[in-house]
Amino acid sequence: MGLDLQAVQHLVTALLNLAVALVTGASVSRLWIGRDVSRWADARRQSVCKAALAGVVVALAANAVLLWLESATMAEVPVSEAAGATWSMLTSTHLGLAWSIGMFGLAMATVGTCMCGDRSQSSALLTLASLAVFWYTRSMVSHAASEGDFSLPLLADWIHLGLISLWVGEVFLAGGVMLRATENMTEADRRARAEYVASLSSSATFALSGIFVTGLYASWRNLGGFDNLVGNSYGNTLVAKLLLVGVAAMLGGINRFFVMPPWLAPESSGNAAPEVLPMRFKRILWIEALVLLAVVVLAAWLASTSPPGEQM
Repeated sequence: MGLDLQAVQHLVTALLNLAVALVTGASVSRLWIGRDVSRWADARRQSVCKAALAGVVVALAANAVLLWLESATMAEVPVSEAAGATWSMLTSTHLGLAWSIGMFGLAMATVGTCMCGDRSQSSALLTLASLAVFWYTRSMVSHAASEGDFSLPLLADWIHLGLISLWVGEVFLAGGVMLRATENMTEADRRARAEYVASLSSSATFALSGIFVTGLYASWRNLGGFDNLVGNSYGNTLVAKLLLVGVAAMLGGINRFFVMPPWLAPESSGNAAPEVLPMRFKRILWIEALVLLAVVVLAAWLASTSPPGEQM
């Protein structure tokens, strides 16, 4: 049984997007804890830096592998014989140009990540600006680029990708690093954690609002009308993705409106809240992260599936 290059490309694309989201989440977390001198923040800085470094290494490797696989697919040659096709793709195609710019963006994000030990915000801002360049190049090779590299559809897709990366990354970082159990918390620690959770919730709400607007526009444009929402591969995948995004948004709403108020009310003043509340918040957050992982995988499939208008 031969290697299914298209399936492998989808999985590598999903891995790339997840790794970039992890770096994004780590970068905004660094901004939020800033120069906080609490023991709670200090204990997380090193872990956040390690997560960001792991993310950029995986992103660089996945981006390189993705170019190789796409070259093999386009040239219709085995993966082991794709060196010549990869060079041709890199030097003479629009995809190669976009890839080169995107790889430069990832390299600069790596520089910002390697400066993670610095408490100043400049390195985190450098990483986020570099990732913005990378997101733009991903839009350059998407369905949104059909009207050119400087068009409204591409701008909307760029914003959409950035906001999804922000949402996915901050949820994964919060569940895996920032909100891990901490013993003997002081008043300063509780206030720092409460401020972080409030920033997380506000950021997720902002990202979700932007994702809804840009996603609605892209769906309407790619489908050519909502009559095409079902009955084709693109529409069916899009529906599945939208349903999962809705579930993730519902889980985030449960945390925001039912778990956070009784938890943060005392903690923002430095007082202890019942331990069940942060545990419940984190449990729901992890379920949300698993749902978003499925969204990332579906988004990778959707990016390489032709919309109904292009199938005709």
